[in-house]
Amino acid sequence: MDVANPKKMPAHGETDKQAQLIHALRQWWSQETADWDLQVEASGNDFIRDANHSDLWDSLPELDSKTVARTSPIFKEHLGRPLDVKLIRPGGYESLDDMINDLVPAMMKASNA
Repeated sequence: MDVANPKKMPAHGETDKQAQLIHALRQWWSQETADWDLQVEASGNDFIRDANHSDLWDSLPELDSKTVARTSPIFKEHLGRPLDVKLIRPGGYESLDDMINDLVPAMMKASNA
């Protein structure tokens, strides 16, 4: 679903509920990444700022399991039940799309949505 246009029709095979959930997850991630950037800039710490361009972060997933667990209220709002943290892939996710493609169908199935 297009983040800039939440009224856009769901993708083929996507329900309205699923499309709204995906849109909410994309909005959440946009805010999460903006907050991280602001924290790094506000810290004035050259090491942290320089580390963003080094190999320090290369071995880490873009979304670790603790970060993903914070989406639980979004799942509850859209599916009527919180995220089942047992469904989170050990080791996290390489991208937001990776997380969405893994968790949204699993939670849709678990909630019979």
